[in-house]
Amino acid sequence: MAISASLRARAADQTGQNPSKCYQCGNCSAGCPMAGRGDYLPHQIFRHLQIGSDEPLRAVQPWLCVGCQTCAARCPQELDLSRVMDFLRAEQVRAGTVPPAARAMAAFNEIFLQQVLSRGRLEEVRLGAVYNLKTRSPFQNLAAVPGLLLRGKIRVSLRALRGPGRALKRERRSP
Repeated sequence: MAISASLRARAADQTGQNPSKCYQCGNCSAGCPMAGRGDYLPHQIFRHLQIGSDEPLRAVQPWLCVGCQTCAARCPQELDLSRVMDFLRAEQVRAGTVPPAARAMAAFNEIFLQQVLSRGRLEEVRLGAVYNLKTRSPFQNLAAVPGLLLRGKIRVSLRALRGPGRALKRERRSP
């Protein structure tokens, strides 16, 4: 229980959301577009934190949260569950407890963030290629690429706009 109690305390400290304030009305779950697709309903994640359970560290539900803020808008206690879900995803990665059903989502999240941080923007082709290689499915969605290229929906660019510590260069035009 001590580990879970510290999880509850860390969640409250790092997110500013106190799980003890939740009185389990279920409004967050009723409005969540991803409720019922995972192993727990959103309000059940708060309940596990309240009772000192370590289940949130093994749950798939935090990885399904899309951050739409519907839970926060509907909560009579003004709790923002999506902040807690962000925290739980980070804790699962840190603790190495990402559930098998969420590993592909975790890989996508990691690749997405690395690309934006290192190149300053998201490049769909690179994201798809690296994701397919990391998840060991190199030809997934490959048949869609020619059509997307022909319609101009994706571009292939090897130029980085900005990376860590580099500012965007702005061109000045003479009047």
